[in-house]
Amino acid sequence: ALAIMNLSNGDREHVPEMAGNELVLETILRLMKDDQPETRRNAAVALFNVACADRNTVRLARYRDGIILEALIEIVSNDDPNRTRDEARINAAETLFNMSCSEVRETTDRMADHTGLLESLAMTLRSNGAALEVKMYCAATLRRMAEIIHAPQPSQGALLTALIKASGWTRTACIAEAFRSQAEVSENRLHMAEHHGLLNALSKMALAVGGEEDDRVREAAVSAIELMSRDESTREALAHNEGVIMALTRASYGNDNADEFETTNSRVASQNSSRQTTESDTTPLGDNRMSRDQGRLVQVALKNLVAAM
Repeated sequence: ALAIMNLSNGDREHVPEMAGNELVLETILRLMKDDQPETRRNAAVALFNVACADRNTVRLARYRDGIILEALIEIVSNDDPNRTRDEARINAAETLFNMSCSEVRETTDRMADHTGLLESLAMTLRSNGAALEVKMYCAATLRRMAEIIHAPQPSQGALLTALIKASGWTRTACIAEAFRSQAEVSENRLHMAEHHGLLNALSKMALAVGGEEDDRVREAAVSAIELMSRDESTREALAHNEGVIMALTRASYGNDNADEFETTNSRVASQNSSRQTTESDTTPLGDNRMSRDQGRLVQVALKNLVAAM
């Protein structure tokens, strides 16, 4: 494993030969399952080095119909308590992120379509056994996939489900930014509004408080809601979700108008009394300062949604 890692760390002229050598790839796959942490680490680093050359990413994604992707997922999602600080897990997560940044469309399409990949990334973010570095790479990979997966691609549904499952992640703004990336494409918006659980997940992120990155998380989530509201087809679903209305109202009024916010929120709550109250109703007010331009867009969005009630 150490020898292969050292060879992979050479100049880029050596890398294509390794990616195209089935014996080397099969050896790396076996070594990634070794019982020794150092062996697994060296094998994972070798695979990462190979994936650093963009033209190699598609070879890795294609190989034996995705077996390398499967091996990387298995390492990343392994919650064995004896491997909490397994460096191979960090290296594997970084390799997946590196591959997701490939400019070769086939690479990212194969990742998007690989069964269980997106869900595994999301579930790793919810794991108590994964190291912070692993989670950060998983979140960044989901954000990247959200930039390139759009309707009517079959994988968009799996992506939205994964983002919902990952929506509790607020250590970075990656997941909120992933929702925003999806909402920036008009063809995605109705799919988002109709996807079970998405509006509740997004509104909770738009009401997040208490974390170091919560300002960025709220800004991205509110922006996603505002973008979705630009399509008339989404407005009824958005307007009848209390969390969405609350998030936009807080973003519109901010802390300086908390009393006015409470009055508006009470009115909205009474209009939606037949619907179940979301958990975010009790979230304390946060700092919702934003640019004037975004503030105006949020106010327009809120006006449109109130009209759609």
